[in-house]
Amino acid sequence: MKVTVEPKDYGHTYDSDSKLDMLAVDLEHKLAEVMTDRGCIDNQMVQDLRNYHGQYSPEEETALKEAKRARPFINLTRAKTNAAEAQLVDLLFPNDDKNWGIDPTPVPELSTQLDDETPAVIDGEQYEDDEGNPITQGQLAARELEIIKERCGKMEDEIEDQLVECQYNAVARMAIHDGCVTGTGILKGPVVIGKQDKAFTKQGDAWVMTLKDSVTPAVEVVRPWDFYPDMSASCIEEAEFVFERRHMSKAQVRDLVSRRGFSEEQIKKVLRMTPQGTQHTSSYMDDVRTMAGLSDTLNDTRYETWEYHGPIKFQVLLDLEAVDLPKDEEEKAAYLEKMADEEVIGMVFYCGGIVLGAKLHMMRYEGYLPYRVWNWEPDDSCIFGFGLPRIVRDTQRVVNSTWRMILDNGAITAGPQIVYNPKYIRPADNDSVITPFKQWHVVKETDDIRKVFNAVEFNSHLPELQAIYEMSRVMMDEVSGLPMLNQGEQGQASPTLGGMSMLMNAANAVRRRQVKAWDDDVTSPMIKDFYAWNMEYGQDEDIKGDYQVDARGTSSLLVRETQAVALTNYLQMAGSNPVFAPVIQIKAINNLRQWVKLQGLPADLVPTDEELQQYQKQQAEQEQPQDPAIMVEQLRQQQLQAKQEFDREMFERKAQQDAQEAEANRQMKLQQMQSELMTSASKERIELMKLEQNGKLGNEKLITELRKVQMNIEKEQTQFIAELQLKKNTGNYRANDGLAQ
Repeated sequence: MKVTVEPKDYGHTYDSDSKLDMLAVDLEHKLAEVMTDRGCIDNQMVQDLRNYHGQYSPEEETALKEAKRARPFINLTRAKTNAAEAQLVDLLFPNDDKNWGIDPTPVPELSTQLDDETPAVIDGEQYEDDEGNPITQGQLAARELEIIKERCGKMEDEIEDQLVECQYNAVARMAIHDGCVTGTGILKGPVVIGKQDKAFTKQGDAWVMTLKDSVTPAVEVVRPWDFYPDMSASCIEEAEFVFERRHMSKAQVRDLVSRRGFSEEQIKKVLRMTPQGTQHTSSYMDDVRTMAGLSDTLNDTRYETWEYHGPIKFQVLLDLEAVDLPKDEEEKAAYLEKMADEEVIGMVFYCGGIVLGAKLHMMRYEGYLPYRVWNWEPDDSCIFGFGLPRIVRDTQRVVNSTWRMILDNGAITAGPQIVYNPKYIRPADNDSVITPFKQWHVVKETDDIRKVFNAVEFNSHLPELQAIYEMSRVMMDEVSGLPMLNQGEQGQASPTLGGMSMLMNAANAVRRRQVKAWDDDVTSPMIKDFYAWNMEYGQDEDIKGDYQVDARGTSSLLVRETQAVALTNYLQMAGSNPVFAPVIQIKAINNLRQWVKLQGLPADLVPTDEELQQYQKQQAEQEQPQDPAIMVEQLRQQQLQAKQEFDREMFERKAQQDAQEAEANRQMKLQQMQSELMTSASKERIELMKLEQNGKLGNEKLITELRKVQMNIEKEQTQFIAELQLKKNTGNYRANDGLAQ
């Protein structure tokens, strides 16, 4: 049902002769029409947010509660939405790297002149290079192309610095989140923000800090519920105007006095109003705040302010002193006469039905609006699109309904239903609830108690309901285009830029289409607008040039990665080939610079041309010419020294091996000698003992003989050890010095 929204009555008395008051009235009527046309979009957003947060509508919650049914919400929608958001973020912003690049558009005139050997004439004169050769038209064309590329590279670096400073990647991720949940993500830019740069200058003996105010372009996110475009348009390029709601505190409204184009008197009128008096009644905003756990808009203490971007009367800008007029009086008069009844594209800031300020857009080409709109699933008839919760809402209902039936059926079949006739029996505690060891009184005699008291079991349908639930989950995967297997693989496939190619190939066609839509609807126009802003308002003249920019989106990341891999393979292949290696040395420094650039490394890692020339000059001065005969003799001496070193090493190895063999033989001979001595001593002792037993020797004679045997053994051992020590010291293990036989 469509609800018509009437313009809000603020209780003001408007002056029909005041252009500001009449502008405020016109804007309020136009805003009321947009709110009426956008009512259905608001209802869809509320439903989508409820599905994302896993909440039933108040009507559904009440109906289930009155029916005493189970009320769980199996929130598969949130998991699917978060998975989709994560995939897009991985594709668009891998490792927070930039997902865009700019290149100068090729200049056919210069390209055809590269091979022109005609001497160039500049201002009627011909010039020569350092070697005295005339400069040709081809050299001039090559240098001009080089300057264009250098300036384009500097422009790219400047835009990247501006986007990093305003945290573009984080802002864009918020817009992607809005697009996945509500179907529409909005970015606004370039918007001009002020900043203060600190500088220190030496004054006398002290350093003094000075502050310098400057402006820089930035990007902001606009939440879908604060975005009210021309609802008759099907895309932002067709929209004639846009309203944007902004909530501001009293202090923020007061600070608007310092901005150019804002009227102090008008601002004071707004500050005399209460914040609630400036707010439009919106059940949608109440629902959004309630879902977030906040109070409704009736308790909101912020002022509801509006930005209007679209055509406005030029005279309004004059009244607010928001136009720069020519200083020459004749030119000024002609300009005012020309623009008297004209409409220009500008911005009007108003609150509570009071115009606070206005200004011209900094980008003044026809039809420009500073908004970039991206849809998860576009609607051909509307600027707003469809999010994932809207796409899977029916399957989410099936999942919830099936799960409620499972719980309800499980509760009913968990135990029997008790049936009894109160005319025959009654519970002893007068309570019909079944409890353990419960007692019953017989009121009236009966021949069979089972006729008046019985337990009835209900059939369980859990297997059938579980099958339906599994089918609904499969249906959720198919409808959303996000199967569970794909969800598990995506996060591991491209956590970095290196895995982006695999992820782009693995993702389905729908995901790639959405990435391309982001490039077409957000990245390319945003980068072009930043380029135009820097060309018109940038302070650095080195980045400017009369050329067009080909803004590329996410594909630039893949192209750069492919080029980096190809260049690395080329350098490895050519560098290891003896035929190609001398050739690539000619452009070694250029290859190294290109490789460093593609790898995203700092450019100062590679020496500049001046540093390289200075190094080569130093090397040439240090090197002295050498006689070829001396070089040959040095080479011969090196070979001779190497041979001698080899022979010495082999001799040492042979001597070490011989010593090891001799030591092993000595140990073996020593063990053998000791064994023979012990055997001989044992034999002599045995003979002496035999003689003693035969009575042929006395005790004293026996002791004397034993001592002689012992002395002989010790003498032979001493001689043998001395001989071995001498041989070891001399290194001659084969000679016999007469010490031991």
